[in-house]
Amino acid sequence: MTELMPEQQTAVEIKATCRMCHGGCGTIATVRDGVVEKVVGDPDHPVNLGKLCVKAGKASVEQIYGTGRIDHPMIRVGAKGGGEWKQVSWPEAITFIAGKMSQLRDDFGAESIVFARGVSMNNNQIITRFANVFGTPNIASINYYCYGPRVAACSLTSSGTFSGRTWDTVAIPDLYHKPRCVVEWGSQKRISNDHGLIGHTPMTAAFRENPVNIIVDPRRPSSAGAGDIWLPIRPGTDAAMALAWINVIIEEDLYDHDFVGTWCHGFDQLRQRAAQYTPEKVAGITWCDADAIREAARLYARTKPATIAWGTGSDHVGRNAVQSNRAIHLLMGLTGNLDVPGGNVYWPAPRLADTERWDFLPPEQAAKRLGAARFKALNTRPTVYAHPPSVFRAILSDEPYPVKGMLVIGNNPAVCYPNTKIVTEALRKLELLVVSEIFMTPTAELADVVLPAASNLEREDPRLYMHIKGPDGTLVDAATRTAARVAQRRSDWDFLIDLAHELGMEDQFPSVSEFADEALAPMGITWDELKSRDDLVEQLRFKKYETEGFGTPTGKFELWSTTLEEWGYDPLPSHVEPALSPVSTPELYERYPLILNTGVRLPMYWNSNGHPLPTLRKLRREPVLEIHEETAAHYGLTHKGYAWVETGSGRLRMKVSCGTKTHPRVVSVPHGWWLPEAPGPDHGVFDACANVLIDDDLDHCDPILGSSPLKALLCRVTPAD
Repeated sequence: MTELMPEQQTAVEIKATCRMCHGGCGTIATVRDGVVEKVVGDPDHPVNLGKLCVKAGKASVEQIYGTGRIDHPMIRVGAKGGGEWKQVSWPEAITFIAGKMSQLRDDFGAESIVFARGVSMNNNQIITRFANVFGTPNIASINYYCYGPRVAACSLTSSGTFSGRTWDTVAIPDLYHKPRCVVEWGSQKRISNDHGLIGHTPMTAAFRENPVNIIVDPRRPSSAGAGDIWLPIRPGTDAAMALAWINVIIEEDLYDHDFVGTWCHGFDQLRQRAAQYTPEKVAGITWCDADAIREAARLYARTKPATIAWGTGSDHVGRNAVQSNRAIHLLMGLTGNLDVPGGNVYWPAPRLADTERWDFLPPEQAAKRLGAARFKALNTRPTVYAHPPSVFRAILSDEPYPVKGMLVIGNNPAVCYPNTKIVTEALRKLELLVVSEIFMTPTAELADVVLPAASNLEREDPRLYMHIKGPDGTLVDAATRTAARVAQRRSDWDFLIDLAHELGMEDQFPSVSEFADEALAPMGITWDELKSRDDLVEQLRFKKYETEGFGTPTGKFELWSTTLEEWGYDPLPSHVEPALSPVSTPELYERYPLILNTGVRLPMYWNSNGHPLPTLRKLRREPVLEIHEETAAHYGLTHKGYAWVETGSGRLRMKVSCGTKTHPRVVSVPHGWWLPEAPGPDHGVFDACANVLIDDDLDHCDPILGSSPLKALLCRVTPAD
């Protein structure tokens, strides 16, 4: 146990990295007598420049001291989901968990235990190391449908073996060096962010320079730019749209001849493929105007530098997620906008030691990774994880082998994965479900052991992943600072290190500081030295490929992916219809005549986080269905009234918001909703969570990475009381 901080009689200010999302803005916390009084932005931070979103500030203080926090370890004593718990000490909880894990490993093998992590703000390395040393290949992560498709697309095309080692994993938009064209492709960077790219401040600054702004999105969100061209694309047709741009760029000789001639592999094959995607043909596929498609392609290719802010819009399309992102990524290279100032840039990956200890996982165990035999990118770093829908199916069926235990750290599976009914049934069936959490979520309610996790400003852990992208390079800093200690809350690192010791793995799990020193050694700095400063900058360099090549098998920017060819996939992107669509299932489309997108970003919530906090909840108390006003009138819906939105998988009752900034045949709903005030164990998840509407059919997933279709679904709407 960590001792309480000594009392402080006068107020002190502590600089801390905000972790209310996976961004990482600079903040200053005022602390008096061990209590955090307020949190404000740090004006000296090079990224957010003192500005904070609504999730920070007052809400971050509420998260520490608000009602409903889990303060003590608890072991279930009644029926699962019955809400009967016995408070225990940390040593008792650790001993109980280790005993059950050892029993399950002896009876069913180490693979019978799964780790479920979230966006891995600061715990990716410690969880992966634990799983590898313990012997399980199964780490389920939301990355398979969030950011992971872009990581896979970049790795297969350009970054390859450099990904996560010397280059960051994705070519992100460089908003710092005054792009003259900004394409927002299924992305809302000003109210969300990529892993380490804080969007609100640098994107607002970029827009002040009045760049050409192109929006590729069925919605035109208020956070978007001026929108010189808006292409309200039919969800799930992103690859067709990108290939139409490629068609125009090649046919009108707008591509970068030097880059293509020197650095591209497969240009002639891509030319032949793109010839099939004329703007006129793609207009019918995407429901967009052919002339607007052609003009958008010309503006992007001619206006230098140009950057594409891509997001989960293309990650969530299911059967074509990786190739859709590859098609978008190809645009960056073809036009010479890759790794140049104001284009899409690979920020440097910090020179850290590889602490995940993959050498401890035997090949025969790695071969048991659930879903990886089918979705081959799940076997290749940096996208090595188990396939979550395959995990939940294995729990229920015992096929291909029994899965009996799950440790959930920084994740809320009951809310975050498709087919909520199947997920909750699987969680109930587990013989051991351990949840480290800050509030009693629908997942925690079903646990056998609940552990009190430390939150933002309550822990001090090394950040070895998702580093912040600053104007001069990648910022290496502490994940956060310990400004307060409350009850028995502990960091994920402390929990896993103690559990490793109880399981006899202490040789591979030193203290947090020793672990951090090991990781930081190649940078020539210790953990204590890093904590004594604001950050360390890994300097940004452009056109790294000119001296290093690309990390692909050919050493080039692979328009034709040799790795995909080797795996048996199409080496080039193409349009693939969603599994359920007006084209794939016209009979179903007659019954469900609207396209449904889930995952609308809200500025006050981060995925399933923030709903228990009063400051955030008063801004949005319930999920809202967005629909075009003409469509709403056609179906008898009224603004601020209520409607049923229904798919073949389920239905939800939602408040209606009518407007004109959305495609008339597309409706959109937010994700991550649960209602903390509603009775447990479900806490309203079946009344508010978008995943109730989504199937987990493996045939509907991306064939390369397994990404589930969270967008481009078929639905219908009817008035509700």
